[in-house]
Amino acid sequence: MAEEELPGIIFSAGLSRRLEEAADVIKEHKGIVRILSHYDPDGITAAAIVCKMLKRRGNHFQTTLSKKLDDRRMKEIRESTPEEQLIILTDMGSSRVSQLDEFPQMVIVVDHHQPEAEGDNIIHLNPHLFGIDGAREASASSFAFSLAVTLDEKNWDLASLAITGAIGDRQNLGGFKGYNEELASVTAQRELLKTEVVPDLKSSTVYDSLIEHPEPYFVGVTGRKRQASRFVKWLGLEKESEYKELDDDKKRFLTSICTLRLLRQGATAEAVENFVTTKYWLYDWDMYADEFSALLNACSRQGDQSTGLAMALGDKSALETAIQHRVKHQECIIDNLRKLEGEPPKTLDNVQYFHTSEPPYAGVLAGLGTLYFFDDTKATFGISKKNGNDHISARAPRQLVEAGVNLGLACKEAGDNVGGVGGGHNVAAGATVPSKKEKKFLNELDRIIGEQLTN
Repeated sequence: MAEEELPGIIFSAGLSRRLEEAADVIKEHKGIVRILSHYDPDGITAAAIVCKMLKRRGNHFQTTLSKKLDDRRMKEIRESTPEEQLIILTDMGSSRVSQLDEFPQMVIVVDHHQPEAEGDNIIHLNPHLFGIDGAREASASSFAFSLAVTLDEKNWDLASLAITGAIGDRQNLGGFKGYNEELASVTAQRELLKTEVVPDLKSSTVYDSLIEHPEPYFVGVTGRKRQASRFVKWLGLEKESEYKELDDDKKRFLTSICTLRLLRQGATAEAVENFVTTKYWLYDWDMYADEFSALLNACSRQGDQSTGLAMALGDKSALETAIQHRVKHQECIIDNLRKLEGEPPKTLDNVQYFHTSEPPYAGVLAGLGTLYFFDDTKATFGISKKNGNDHISARAPRQLVEAGVNLGLACKEAGDNVGGVGGGHNVAAGATVPSKKEKKFLNELDRIIGEQLTN
């Protein structure tokens, strides 16, 4: 396929101008670039895209991965970065626009969270500012990719990182939409990936998928060797049976039974529908994008974000360490979900909540529990305690979001009302509040979400 025949993505006029503005700043900058990004898969892949596009231009850069952009981190960035350096924030920054406007350095924000404002003195790349749903249709990595290809068409090979990051933010549930859908389609046309519609089994054998992977989560089966063995036998399969080796009748039977089991345990419609899903095989990484994303997520949750970034930058030696992290990561999730089977979340009128001693996993547990067996008529909040504060991760089924729930706004308002902070997307958000205000915070959330549903 000749170069001129390769398809591309058509951006709106407003977004094109903003991308060109950011690209021009990068082209003119000759010094070091300070990069700060969130530490989850979307943040890691966004940072990797920016690192690679800068390296190809010959720019030197310093990259930091962070869990949050709080006042301490803002102060550190401003005071430790020379004024002549360029700062690029990815997967964070949109909630701190008013402060970033006051920085003496040039700042580019590439984020997809609900923005505080557009900004006057920064270059702000956020899908929400251009009529694109940042919770569903574009991630930080997919928007960082748009900047990379605006800077140089040769950066199209970074599309696999963008797809991986969007999957890391679970924007593929129910199928990609909007900008992400177009990106995946064009990337496939460019033969950088191939798509397959198959059951969401994470291992080659059905048995290994059931005992080693927390998603899809089957109540009473996942992570339990004896029960998984019985289930596989009931399906007429052996432990060694690989899905790809089954005949069409057995594939259909497996899909039907697993779907019915998810329905019976109370999984959400999106979880049931997503059991048969579109997977993206990445030729340059020789793995599926969801597998790549899972490895990055495991590194993050195990506190080794640098290994995740190294892997995303192409360090093959980091892969073995990432695989080890994934084993521990999956075991932790399964153990905690099994506990939540026996001790379900406590409930108020419109919310449900649970406590966990695993702070990095509160959001993961809230998300998977919400999808697979919690009460899907309520928003879910996972709470962990540290240094006198509650760290809260919130998730909501899409049916509640469609009914009017916005967790980002709810967490922000409830956090402000109790002397804490909060924010995020409509479907996923978080907050940090004083532990002594936990009850008041939860009551505020219950009230706010009730009003959102009523309105």
